[in-house]
Amino acid sequence: FFAGLVLFVVFYSFNATDWAMYSGNTHIYTNGEFTGGGKITDSVGTILCETKKDKRVFSSDATIRKATLHAVGDAGGFISTGANNAFRKQLSGYNFITGLFSISEKYNNIELTINADVQAEAYNALSGYKGTVGVYNYKTGDLICMVSTPTYDVDSEYDTKRAKDGEIEGVFINRFLSSTYAPGSTFKIVTAAASIDTFDDAYEREYTCKG
Repeated sequence: FFAGLVLFVVFYSFNATDWAMYSGNTHIYTNGEFTGGGKITDSVGTILCETKKDKRVFSSDATIRKATLHAVGDAGGFISTGANNAFRKQLSGYNFITGLFSISEKYNNIELTINADVQAEAYNALSGYKGTVGVYNYKTGDLICMVSTPTYDVDSEYDTKRAKDGEIEGVFINRFLSSTYAPGSTFKIVTAAASIDTFDDAYEREYTCKG
């Protein structure tokens, strides 16, 4: 009995979080969708996602929904890097000792550093092209904008079906976090500055470019 108890405690210490966050846990999941979480807001308090009547409800603005999709994520967890999936433990109020039990029966809210209005502007600027726009505060490291396209409207059954059926190519990938791009011309200034800081003979070095 005691050997079994010790074994259970060991397994619990390593796997408790995975057990609690398992998609079959009806305390925080409904029909496989994460519904047991608090509000997700942007840096100025704009609500991007919250739980209402056992359902994850997203922004009332369609442009903001599409612009913040990859940052906020979807309820089904298809976008693994979205806040809904990446911060499930924090949103659900999970605690290693008490689990998902809370006397107040309230979830935890999280505030992202992105700005919904900036996200919408960046999304509109992409004009349907595939790509990503990122803006960050170099002094604090805060991400102000993280838009990835293509995207879709989580409140549109038509859009959601097209995304799940694979009709929108690469829609579940956050291109800002999970793709690689060659530095563009405007980044050459950063590269040059880094070389000057790194190489003592940066000004004397010669390079031959063959295209």
